[in-house]
This record gives sequence, structure tokens and C-alpha cells, in this order.
Amino acid sequence: MEEIPLNDPDVENYGEEELIQLFKTCSEKVKSLNYMSNDNKLYLYKYYKQATIGNVNIDEPGGWFNFEAKEKYKAWKSVEDTTKNIALKKYIKKSIELLST
Repeated sequence: MEEIPLNDPDVENYGEEELIQLFKTCSEKVKSLNYMSNDNKLYLYKYYKQATIGNVNIDEPGGWFNFEAKEKYKAWKSVEDTTKNIALKKYIKKSIELLST
């Protein structure tokens, strides 16, 4: 697996192919973190979904006991219309931040 440059690479100047490769690497590496706050999990989740799928393509979960599903839905919905490249960059930057600590 490709190494992640933890010295905060200038992803603003990366092309789409470079972003996609670094995104894939980051998404695998963050799985190895022992702990991550719920806020950070939701942040990564919403930009992962936006980068890989685009705008929300499911109905909002109903019911009182679907709290986690509702929070994920709201998080993803909050970044609606964010471009793929911006979503990739935000995910990569947050991943590098989390992996560097």
C-alpha cells in the first residue's frame, strides 16, 4: 500500500488521479486507528460518501431508534452539491490530521 505523506501534502495542486489514489490509501489507513471521536467519524463519513457516491441517494431514515442512521444521513446531506474533488481533498486532509496525531 502506498505511503501517506503525513507532512500535509499540498493536495490543492493534485490532479484527480493523484487525489483518488491518496484517498484510497487514506481510507484504508484510517481503519487502523484505535480511537476516533464520533465527530471525526461523521466528518470522514460524509466526505467519503460524497466523494464516492455524490449527493444523498437514499431517503431519510425514520423512527426514533435509528439515531445513528439519522446522524449519518444528516451529515451526508450537509455536504450536498460538494464537488468530488473538494470532498476528496477534505477527506484526505482530515485523514492525514488524524493519522499524524
